[in-house]
Amino acid sequence: MNILVVDDSGANRKLLRIQLEAEGFSVVEAADGVEALELLATHATHAVISDILMPRMDGYRLCHEVRKDAALRRLPFILYSSTYKSPADVRLCGTVGADRFIAKPAPLAVILEALQLSAQSQEQGSARISDEAVVFEQYSSVLEAKLEKKNLKLQLALDVSLRARRRIRELNVSLESRVRKRTAELVTANHELSAALAEVRQLNALLPICSFCKSIRDGKDYWESVESYITNHTNSQFSHGVCPACYETHYAPQLKNLHAQAAPSEAGAAPSSLVQPASL
Repeated sequence: MNILVVDDSGANRKLLRIQLEAEGFSVVEAADGVEALELLATHATHAVISDILMPRMDGYRLCHEVRKDAALRRLPFILYSSTYKSPADVRLCGTVGADRFIAKPAPLAVILEALQLSAQSQEQGSARISDEAVVFEQYSSVLEAKLEKKNLKLQLALDVSLRARRRIRELNVSLESRVRKRTAELVTANHELSAALAEVRQLNALLPICSFCKSIRDGKDYWESVESYITNHTNSQFSHGVCPACYETHYAPQLKNLHAQAAPSEAGAAPSSLVQPASL
């Protein structure tokens, strides 16, 4: 038994072909109603299983064309769809002459039963040919309902998209405002930090130093050594030494005195400074 499977989805055609071939049927495939009519003119076919929603020519029109052809009008014809399955859609299937309607997805047992019943219907009865006006009226009504439903879905999707875009714009405005505010805060903090670092790294021109002990007064009226103050208020480090003037003033006389005291000791006599007075 040769079966023509018509569907614009290659995956759907392949799945149905594998299932039917496993049951011993021969399968020919077509992507739409126009291609299906061409194959029916050149291939011996015993039944047609056709999708409804297809480009160029849908399943309704294909079935109606088959029923108008005297050579094909008794061909068992099954329409199956996942989109057109409302009561009005199913009634139109009967109006265009389909033997059975199957809603996708359907078990193989349902498809096999529909093929058997369709063949029996064509053997026992006469082909149904509906009036063109009736077909056109129902067909137009179904298409109009589908278009309205599709337009409603599109409108709802558009509304959702517009709301999402408005929300995105609001979030962008809020984010930009927060970024500007945070940037201003960071700039202010950076200026304050730079000013603080400048104050820490640079001493003022006038320093409050005691003229006697040389201690320095800080901002809290605490007195400390100049060395401690400079260490706390700058990054300066101290390495201690003696300038030439201080050396001549403080150290040179002491060294000369020590040398003078050491000279008698080297000659074997005790330094006079070490001789205790007789009265003592």
